[in-house]
Amino acid sequence: MAKGTITKGKKGLSIHSRASRRATSPGIDTDKSLKNVRPPQESVDRRPAVLAAHHAGGVAKKTKSGRKAVLSSKARKRQERNLDRAEAVMDRTALKVQKSKSHAKVIHSRKKTWDEVNKEALDRVEQLKTKAKAKLEEDDMVAAFYADEDGDAAMAGAGGDGAVTTRVASLPDQAAAMPTQQPHQEEEVL
Repeated sequence: MAKGTITKGKKGLSIHSRASRRATSPGIDTDKSLKNVRPPQESVDRRPAVLAAHHAGGVAKKTKSGRKAVLSSKARKRQERNLDRAEAVMDRTALKVQKSKSHAKVIHSRKKTWDEVNKEALDRVEQLKTKAKAKLEEDDMVAAFYADEDGDAAMAGAGGDGAVTTRVASLPDQAAAMPTQQPHQEEEVL
C-alpha cells in the first residue's frame, strides 16, 4: 500500500510578493466612474495661434532708444578690432574651404577604375614621348644651323689667307684669355 501524502491548503498570495505589488491599488477598483469618462469635444472658439510655436519667443535684449549715434573712442577701437578679427576669420575659413575642396578632388580621383588609370598613364607616356621628340628635333635643328654656319665660315676662310676660324675653334682661345683663379691659400695663424 502506498502512503498517502498530506496536501497543504492553497495559500493566498503573500503581500510581499512581486505579483501582489504589481496588482492594482484598491482605490481604482472602488471608483468605477473614471472608466466611463470621455475627453471633451473640440471647442468652437479654438485659437491655434496662441498654441503655435513662437519663433521669436526667446529672450530678447531690449535696445535703448536714446543710444548715442557717435561712439566713444574706446568703443570705436573695440568695434574696429572686432571687424578686423571677423575679416581674419572669414579669410581663414575661405582658405580652409578651398583646401577642403582640393582634398575632396584628390579623394574623388582615387575612385577611378583601372581602365581610367591605365588610360591616364598611357596619355602621360605619349605626352612625354612627344616632348622628347620635339626636344630632339630642336637639338637637330640647332646642330644643323651651327654645322651650316661652320661650313660657310670654312668656305669663306678657304678663299682668303687660309685661316679658318669657327665658333667652336674660338672657344679654347677665349678660355686661355680668361685669367685663371688662384687656389685659396690659408694664412698661418700665429
